[in-house]
Amino acid sequence: MDRKPIAAGKFYPGTPTQLEKTCEALVGKFEELEDRSSFGELTKPIGVIVPHAGYVYSGKTAGMAIRKALEYGRPQNIVIFGPNHTGYGQSVSVWSSGTWHVPNGDVVVNEQLANALIDEKWVYADETAHLYEHSIEVQLPILLYAFEKFQFVPVCMMDQRLSTVKAIVEKMKKILEVYPSTLVVASSDFNHYDSHEKTLEKDEIAIRCILDGDLEGLYDSLKKYDITMCGPAPVSIVRSLFDNIELVNHTTSAEFSRLLLHRWICFFCTSLIIGSISW
Repeated sequence: MDRKPIAAGKFYPGTPTQLEKTCEALVGKFEELEDRSSFGELTKPIGVIVPHAGYVYSGKTAGMAIRKALEYGRPQNIVIFGPNHTGYGQSVSVWSSGTWHVPNGDVVVNEQLANALIDEKWVYADETAHLYEHSIEVQLPILLYAFEKFQFVPVCMMDQRLSTVKAIVEKMKKILEVYPSTLVVASSDFNHYDSHEKTLEKDEIAIRCILDGDLEGLYDSLKKYDITMCGPAPVSIVRSLFDNIELVNHTTSAEFSRLLLHRWICFFCTSLIIGSISW
């Protein structure tokens, strides 16, 4: 089954020409970055944590993370973990076949990789969860602009429990051994709706837990301080898969609007094997 875009014209430009110009502004011109062909193939897995709000607010932060990832090579596969905002579908839902369409291109689902993740215990084959969900779709235009050609697996998570995270991490470790040319993306916004000052305060707590790899502390802090981070499970999966983490950029929508007060964080995660920055 193919999927048509539901966020085009809302979260990002709906026409190919305007979307290309927007992605160019967010990621950079390729005559500035070097031509795409100069970037070799990704040979070892890497991960990114990126926001999923409208491009006008969080696109620059997402673009910086993908630009950083491009320096490590172009992946054959991308697995995107995003939160379920709609309440439809299974607890953890994989769209397991077909093609996703966005205005600047099409992306084919890697059926073999998808089926390796599905177990019908923790992770289910289910398209319903994805039909009206934006958190995964909004990543695709920027990823297509940067990497041009890849297959992907979309994973929509309603279940945010740490026990689920741990089960998926074990499956992903095995998958990445078979598919080393893989970029793992966690799609998550951080705190919502508080004042700018309170949002900064809350996010610093969450950031520190992520940098320290303290996922139990992250989950405890979300409850203790009422931090309205919408994708703790996707973030925790990516953080668990990679040893080191570099904070690339973070920003708040207060920099763009007095009406919306969210905080968007952009991390770049990688393993020691390919020489990331150690903290």
